[in-house]
Amino acid sequence: MKKNIRLISFLLALVMVLGVLVSCSPAGSGESTVAPETSASESTSSGEAENKTFDLIETGETTVKIIRPQDLGSEHAYVTAAISIRDKIEDATGVRLSMGDDFKRASDSYDYSTLEILVGKTQHPQVAEAISGLKYSDYTIKAVGNKIVVFGYTDNAVTAAAKAFAELVADHAKKENGTVNVSIPSEALNVVEVHSGSKTLSAVPVFDGTTFVATSTSDKKCHQIILEDTTPESYKNYISRLESEGYKKYTDNNISGNLFTTLYNSDYTLNVGYYKPNDECRIVIEPFEEKTLIGLESDNKYTAVTTTQITMLGCEFKESSGTYKGNGLSLLYRLADGSFVIVDGGHDTNSTWWRNNLMDAITEQAKEYASGKDIRIAAWFISHAHGDHMGMLKNEASNFAKKFTVERVIANLMSDKEIEKSLSSSYKENFGGGEAKVTNQVRTAASDLGAELIQCHTGQKFYFADTVFEILYTVETFAPATTNALNTSSILVRSTTTDANGKSTSVMVMGDVTGPAMAICNKMYGNDLRCEIVQVAHHGYQTWGNDNAIAESYKLMSPEIVLWPMGLNAFATYQHKAYSKVLWDGTNKNFQQLYVAGWNNTQHTVPLPYNGDPASITSKITTQQ
Repeated sequence: MKKNIRLISFLLALVMVLGVLVSCSPAGSGESTVAPETSASESTSSGEAENKTFDLIETGETTVKIIRPQDLGSEHAYVTAAISIRDKIEDATGVRLSMGDDFKRASDSYDYSTLEILVGKTQHPQVAEAISGLKYSDYTIKAVGNKIVVFGYTDNAVTAAAKAFAELVADHAKKENGTVNVSIPSEALNVVEVHSGSKTLSAVPVFDGTTFVATSTSDKKCHQIILEDTTPESYKNYISRLESEGYKKYTDNNISGNLFTTLYNSDYTLNVGYYKPNDECRIVIEPFEEKTLIGLESDNKYTAVTTTQITMLGCEFKESSGTYKGNGLSLLYRLADGSFVIVDGGHDTNSTWWRNNLMDAITEQAKEYASGKDIRIAAWFISHAHGDHMGMLKNEASNFAKKFTVERVIANLMSDKEIEKSLSSSYKENFGGGEAKVTNQVRTAASDLGAELIQCHTGQKFYFADTVFEILYTVETFAPATTNALNTSSILVRSTTTDANGKSTSVMVMGDVTGPAMAICNKMYGNDLRCEIVQVAHHGYQTWGNDNAIAESYKLMSPEIVLWPMGLNAFATYQHKAYSKVLWDGTNKNFQQLYVAGWNNTQHTVPLPYNGDPASITSKITTQQ
């Protein structure tokens, strides 16, 4: 054993001496005094040869391909960026690069030796390496081995990256003997820039370990980051990281295992959600204002002065042409503290009766405890920007402001950018074309009311007296898919009223929410969609592409009372829709009674909490005129 130790010691000493001799060799001896640079045959961390220059075009010829992610539509920013690079390089050099995507069979491996330009989030490991540490607002042009990565998280950022890269190619294009050569040194391919239009996305650190999917916008100010490969544990760790970086936690909510957290600092409010069905994280970032902190349960102090109830007002009227107009939604909550909550309000007709019906109902229901400006409308929810839902707000805001005190308007409005995205897609025919205008009208109306306009987000709770209004869906939850109809932007709200004895009743307010939207909600909430009262979605006559999802929603909700916002003339036509019939045809064992909104100023009033007896529901019926 001692002999072995002595032998090992001798060998180690010999190695050390040889190392000193090599390091001390004179410069003229032909032996290097410093470690040599990585040669072309040595590999980088990604396993491919490292380039010192990138010869994209040699004597007017190229084999370089532009690669973008597979399975993307022609309108996707990564696709348009890749095409832009190809076209601008051709304009600058006269040479056309070929294009492809990152598809490979399971048995294949990526070819690290081939020089390629990777645009967007391809599956190549070089992309992951290039964007490590990149903020969500940044874009990069970066050489990794034999690949040039052109990447940005947002549509605008990747477009800017493509433009910058094409300009870089043009700057290095040299004409020699009538042919073009483009050779770019690797040090020129190390660009990281902040895209000014996406600076808001720098408000949050990158969520390590997740896969970036897309960004989207809502309203004029809200930016959303969508990530996959999240777990409840990693989500909670990310929330802790946000807190460590100066954000203060405001609220937590858990709905069926879907987690929602609101945080804020002096600059931004974050609404962060873990979406269980797809293991997604969605981060909505908006500039901080006091109104973005929507109120805590502990802030909800009130004195009861009346009973709580919900009233559905009739919506049908006859136009001068003789045509019956049967759509529209007008729901009115009277809460225990005497305040009111309006949902939509009804048509954009200029008929004074429409305005007076709602105003008169509010005045009548408040007469025992308040009048005039002492009557408070705590919230006016706008489900979406169609005229038969937001028309009352748009046309009559100044009249309401004169008569009542309106404190806030709550909606989730599509951004102009997302509207334009829908209008430029195959869904164009589902839009009227004036959506950007009417969403601006909602903003203007809120201002005319002297009310705060609050952009609500999935997972939030609004506390008003004895009733909590919980936001189960907004169009942000539909992103990054292109919105297929404006009705898909309709919010889904569940109100729950609880009395002093702990008895509760839930009302599902569906507005015009569509089948594609409810398919998401069914997966997210399942049996927790159960409620006692349901307002039928989109007047019961169209689901915009997924009848089965609406039928499944109604089965999960399984209500006792059904409120159908439609006139009787239209109801006669649409009551036979199979997806609606599951509410009362024996499929729903809880069903008791269906009420149709009917002619204008018909009123159906349900006490909340509902005591289970249809006899407690009162109706004021007006006849056709």
